[in-house]
Amino acid sequence: MEPETKKRIVRVALVFLALGAAAGLLFWLRPPCLILETTGYYCGACGFTRMVEELLEGRMWGAFRQNPYLFVMLPLTAVYLGGEGVCYIRGRRPLWRRKWMVLVFGLVLAAGLVFTLLRNLPGFQALGPF
Repeated sequence: MEPETKKRIVRVALVFLALGAAAGLLFWLRPPCLILETTGYYCGACGFTRMVEELLEGRMWGAFRQNPYLFVMLPLTAVYLGGEGVCYIRGRRPLWRRKWMVLVFGLVLAAGLVFTLLRNLPGFQALGPF
């Protein structure tokens, strides 16, 4: 293995460790949702902490009920970040610079916006966190 490849592996590992530490810190601090506090409306991430708690306790349906959008997007984001890490280690062009990925990002953003809007409309209370 080339020295540059080893350096890239270490960098990717450090980035993933930093992301994990940041997520752990946020989970530990449990900051309130500023959007919910100021507007009274659920943001797209409301229920995320409770979703993670449900996942850690092995209750998949409970986790899904807290935030269906992030329940689906969290593993997909992990796969995407893993793919970016592999591209970086191999010295290939990043995924985010590929034309098809712009479409994927747009669809993810649109789905998040639709989810956020729907969970705040009457008749869609089931999309709100418990």
